[in-house]
Amino acid sequence: MNMKIRQYINGMATACLLAWGAWGLTGCAKEAHMDEYQPQQEQKSKDTDQEEPLSDEVSEKLNTIPGVSDVRIQVTQDGKEKGYYFAVDQLIDHNDASKGTFKQRCFLSFEGYERPVVMETQGYAMADAIDDILDQDLVEYLKANYLEVEHRYFGKSLPEDFDNTDFTYLYTDQAAADLHSIVTLMQEHLFPRSNKWVATGTSKGGITSTLYAYYSDQNDWDDIDLYIPFCAPFVTSKTSPCEDINIGWYLIARCGYGYEAGTTEAVAYQRLCKIPAAISGNEALRNACMREFHQSNPDMYQDILSAYDSDKMEQAATAGVIYTFYSNLFNKFSYIPFSLWAKHVPDPVKATDADASDEEIQEMVNMVFQTSEQLEKQLNPDEEEQASSRSPLMTDEEILKIRKEDKTMPYSVQVMRELGNYRYDFQLVDGTFLTPQFAADVAYLASTDYLYGTRYKGQWDGGKLMKAVRNWAKTEQTQPIIFVYSYNDPWTGAAIDDAVHNPTRQVWKVVNSIGTHDCAFLKENQCDVAASKAIKDAISAVLNLPD
Repeated sequence: MNMKIRQYINGMATACLLAWGAWGLTGCAKEAHMDEYQPQQEQKSKDTDQEEPLSDEVSEKLNTIPGVSDVRIQVTQDGKEKGYYFAVDQLIDHNDASKGTFKQRCFLSFEGYERPVVMETQGYAMADAIDDILDQDLVEYLKANYLEVEHRYFGKSLPEDFDNTDFTYLYTDQAAADLHSIVTLMQEHLFPRSNKWVATGTSKGGITSTLYAYYSDQNDWDDIDLYIPFCAPFVTSKTSPCEDINIGWYLIARCGYGYEAGTTEAVAYQRLCKIPAAISGNEALRNACMREFHQSNPDMYQDILSAYDSDKMEQAATAGVIYTFYSNLFNKFSYIPFSLWAKHVPDPVKATDADASDEEIQEMVNMVFQTSEQLEKQLNPDEEEQASSRSPLMTDEEILKIRKEDKTMPYSVQVMRELGNYRYDFQLVDGTFLTPQFAADVAYLASTDYLYGTRYKGQWDGGKLMKAVRNWAKTEQTQPIIFVYSYNDPWTGAAIDDAVHNPTRQVWKVVNSIGTHDCAFLKENQCDVAASKAIKDAISAVLNLPD
């Protein structure tokens, strides 16, 4: 399969991963793909006159599988690749079949009946168009079939009506049982269990993959030969009910750290560490940042000011500026290799000098408010933005529903129940004008815990699941699993412990020194040689691949 690589910058992990936040600055997935099924009807691409086939051998086989429906074929814009969207009847409650079923959406790219199967354990909704399906290095490496399963409660895979915000059956054991059910069905009717089966996912999808392995051990499922979660965080709360500061600490203490003294990266890291104190401690820079803050995000600016008395407004707005800086910095480290943008980090000393020019101050302001998308455009000014290959298949009513429910997305519910969230670490601010604690209090207004704490109060498991999974990986795991992380990815602040690495038990932890928040391990500019070899060697050790 050679599909177009798609970054998750505004999707999976704009943050892949964990909090949408009131101000929309963090998050991690395409949550709102609400396309209608187009079963067995002729389709045409929006941008070409190419007709999509009504059926072929694979689609006919899919149509004969019990519980499978809504099979449709879609081809890429260039006509070189073909995929199959279909739905599977899934139990609403795997503990009580009498609750009925719902349709869970899947995607298949076919390589051959006897080829390995790589299953993407989605944490969110699937893309509506085949051109937007993420390329998987694993699929290329294994020359495998590719099966993607949409997570329950996302996209069109709805166990309950879209307007029902109780999310009664949105728990990780139910999602794992979904995967077990679909894999069992595919192994019985399409791809035999004798094939090599690999389950993988990135970011929240990596959590989903790991939890599939965890529940497989608990339930004695024999579905998968190897699990490979990429960039999967397992947060443990240290502050408010479901928030962990470890990831925020990692962002300021480890992302960009450790390069040889004098290198561009080492200089850039030192500069980045000085920016919070420069903003909070220098009046001229602070005022310039707040003017930009008011202009670029007036809603967030007003929300902050309205929450504090006049004597605290300036400090509160400054905290909002630094929150914005950290949010943008988080995404830059997550999606763009540090070596590509380190040279563009300006010197905060120049911006805070008594004789600093307007240009030097503005350069720092631009750095603070620059998004990862803007940085990408700066690095690749001639690159055209990629458009989706299909027109939206949503009705006006569905679009209105998405907008209506924007503040109660299912991921936030999972955060409040089992997965937990992160919080930024403000220890680098200037303690004279703005204290770290006050800055953290302001940032809390954007937290999932603040936004959803009332509605889902009492549902947080206290970190029980995440701690259990961490302990399982170190001491009890029997499922072969490779945990892959990237050093400069902020989510690595919640990585599985180093102590899990034990090839004798067929569990590995591999850290990619140059990678980002993705699943790449074949490309030299996205994975270092040692990490790439370690991943390949571990795969071969489990799947018995020839040298």
